[in-house]
Amino acid sequence: MMRLDLRFSDRPLENLWCQAVVALVFQRPYLSGGVLSGLNEKMAGFLTYLEEKGFWTGTRGETILLASQNMINADKILLKGLGRNSDYDTKLLVDRMREVSSILDKIEINEFGIYIPTVEGLEAEYPAYLELSVLHLVDLFLEKHGNESDFLLKIIFSVERYFTSNLKPIMNRLRDHFLSRLDFSIILDQETKN
Repeated sequence: MMRLDLRFSDRPLENLWCQAVVALVFQRPYLSGGVLSGLNEKMAGFLTYLEEKGFWTGTRGETILLASQNMINADKILLKGLGRNSDYDTKLLVDRMREVSSILDKIEINEFGIYIPTVEGLEAEYPAYLELSVLHLVDLFLEKHGNESDFLLKIIFSVERYFTSNLKPIMNRLRDHFLSRLDFSIILDQETKN
């Protein structure tokens, strides 16, 4: 039976130790703040360069896979476009999660960090979006690797610090969901701030 190590962390993507980091990105301009600004800084402005040249815009369904060049703790960076934030809904999120898990499985990445964005005005929906993301990311791996006892899927969800206090109900529902389906652990990993 496949094993799942699921973590929710308030550490930013650029500080996660894993094979790849994944970010769902709204259409440009996407580097003006938030989660990607730190990643862009660690990548010496390379994401800004891609944006300015029009090589990456965050258009709905657009995908880019980059080597990190040892500038962050992960080997690869996968960015998946969501289009305009006004078009964001659960169907779009589910479709992107299926695409992300398919891409990662094809390139044999089973240890990754991921960021699911919040939408201004829809912050109350974020826990539901996060839970849906977990379920749909794990499903594809479970379908393909569910009977492999040596397969470990490790997913670290990078979440904003102010959401971490609301994660307990989600974690409990996920425990119930996965209980009979696979061996798993679910951890809330909060970085200590001084």
